[in-house]
Amino acid sequence: MVKSLDSQDLENARVEGVVVNTFHLASDPGTTVLKKFGGIKNFMKFDGLVTSDSGGWQVFSLIHRNKTAGSITDKGVRFTIGTKKKEVFTPEKSIQAQFAIGGDLIICLDDFTPPDAPFEKIKGSVDRTVLWAKKSKIEYQKYIQKHDLNDENRPLILAVVQGGWDRKLRKECAEKLVEIGFDGYGFGGYVIDDETKKMDLNVSKYIAELIPNDKLKFALGVGSPYEIAMCRQFGWDIFDCTLPTRDARHKRLYIFDHEPKGLKDLLDPKLYGFIYIGREVYRRNEKPISKFCDCFTCQNYSLGYLNHLFEIEDSSAFRLATIHNLRHYTKLIEYLKIFK
Repeated sequence: MVKSLDSQDLENARVEGVVVNTFHLASDPGTTVLKKFGGIKNFMKFDGLVTSDSGGWQVFSLIHRNKTAGSITDKGVRFTIGTKKKEVFTPEKSIQAQFAIGGDLIICLDDFTPPDAPFEKIKGSVDRTVLWAKKSKIEYQKYIQKHDLNDENRPLILAVVQGGWDRKLRKECAEKLVEIGFDGYGFGGYVIDDETKKMDLNVSKYIAELIPNDKLKFALGVGSPYEIAMCRQFGWDIFDCTLPTRDARHKRLYIFDHEPKGLKDLLDPKLYGFIYIGREVYRRNEKPISKFCDCFTCQNYSLGYLNHLFEIEDSSAFRLATIHNLRHYTKLIEYLKIFK
């Protein structure tokens, strides 16, 4: 979540796109408010690419953490409010809400499993993801026809490839989604190694190869700077991740060990490092976070000042740290475009 920043900060950090949360926006401010403002882009004054997620991740995460919070069926998602059960999202309602939000990319509601789920659970999530994708596509086409939209003014629609660690299930899911037909496909679920706590890049590469090259490949939730550099080589086109903003709020700032001179540097994990700004060693440091960074923070403030802002719990610490981390990510993307 990009807390403490406004759309101008995002533009200055050269952020090209954002992902907005369908589940939360449908609740507050609500779709009627967003329609009144002409959609989310006009509401928050952001001209870049806007992707609306399906809303499923938040609901599913809640249910997976607490089985009494609700249930997931082929019809949709139900969660418990007090002693009553209320249906929150069906695939159709998710599409309807996303049209009201008014982004550029719409994502089908999908079902994921925890990393330790047994085969039967993973298989069930794949079947449900495909079923929901079919329902989403039908609802999407109904809206397109009703409002006379065309390829010039319609939002693109993406489906998410599930299947956990099982490559056969990933292949099955991808093939069935491609058969339905979408503008692009997303990398879904968890593939994080329990020991290293890092993403399994081999699985990422495999999933990318399952997606037709003439379709968008969206690496949902990926990842660290090194993971992004690697996944770009596998063919992934779009990336989103909470890491840079979350880490900024927890005093973890990204740096390059040296200025990258080519693709070989970008694919070297040793290029990427961190500064933990809360440490005493930075209290009197007059240098910027990184001499290789042109962000607003690095051009105007010292490590010592940022350390001080965090020490006194000044809210501007979040803003300045987040600006830097986001610019680090967008700088990486710029390097990846140059060093193909």
